[in-house]
Amino acid sequence: MNLRTKSFKRSLRTYFKSKRKDIEAREWEWTNEAIRHHLFRWDVFKHAHTVHSYISIAKNREVDTLEIINYCLTQGKKAVVPIMEQNRQLRHSYLMDINDTQENDWGVIEPVSELKADLNVLDLVLVPLLAIDKEGTRLGYGAGFYDSFLTKIPSSVPKIGLLLEGFSVYSLPKDVWDVPLDGYISEKGIHLL
Repeated sequence: MNLRTKSFKRSLRTYFKSKRKDIEAREWEWTNEAIRHHLFRWDVFKHAHTVHSYISIAKNREVDTLEIINYCLTQGKKAVVPIMEQNRQLRHSYLMDINDTQENDWGVIEPVSELKADLNVLDLVLVPLLAIDKEGTRLGYGAGFYDSFLTKIPSSVPKIGLLLEGFSVYSLPKDVWDVPLDGYISEKGIHLL
């Protein structure tokens, strides 16, 4: 990545983080409910046996995945969540109980009891992001955890972002290691790319 692209991505991250934090609580709650509504009625989700999801950070106004994970568990689906490692890699664990979690050093919630998950059985992956473009290029947080992970899952597994409609843009800078998402779900519906 050249310095110009790196600087532009940093500016975009600052902009989208600020825009997300400015969303009022009531709108945020309504948006989360609408996103869950679309996800839960989507055939891909309904037929999924194993769903991989990040655990959202409420203070960062990420789309609330705790409700999604809990719904998976009540529906008899297997929920898989990431565990961060020091080397910018992720381990992946089944989560059996949403209350069996704790905050790590980065402020990310992770399972207390790790049950190693098989990435080859994933049916759907919900990916954290700040923004997405029409090609599925994802603007993440810049640490590279998900870039590495997304290369390890079968290409047939849908990789879907969760975000508000105003966070989809025409074009984002793309690096050679970026794995495009297959779409995103916003309060307006499911958008496959």
